[in-house]
Amino acid sequence: MIMSELQYGFVNENGILINTAVFDSDNLDIIETIKEHYQAPFYYLIDNPTSFPFIIGTTYWNGTRFLNPAPYPSWIWNEEIDSWEAPIPYPAIEEGGDEIYTWDENTTSWLLLPPSN
Repeated sequence: MIMSELQYGFVNENGILINTAVFDSDNLDIIETIKEHYQAPFYYLIDNPTSFPFIIGTTYWNGTRFLNPAPYPSWIWNEEIDSWEAPIPYPAIEEGGDEIYTWDENTTSWLLLPPSN
């Protein structure tokens, strides 16, 4: 009989990922033992472990699934696009334009990068 592997994320009281573990099956006894070992108040099934790298200490549980941290503190999670989003949209670039902007967290605005030669 082939057993499926299930990956769980163990999180602290703030929802921050503190460790992960892979089990051969949905064995609640071993999961509870590991939960106690990590001193994790909570654990959740990682339903798609290949969707992004899970980084201990930065990835967190948002109440529905695991998310990587925001690239900047001011960015907001947008459920519609399933991604982090700056509080100000990326500047529109005219057709044929080659402008490149970078986010400046200090001013919470997009800054135009100087052209490269």
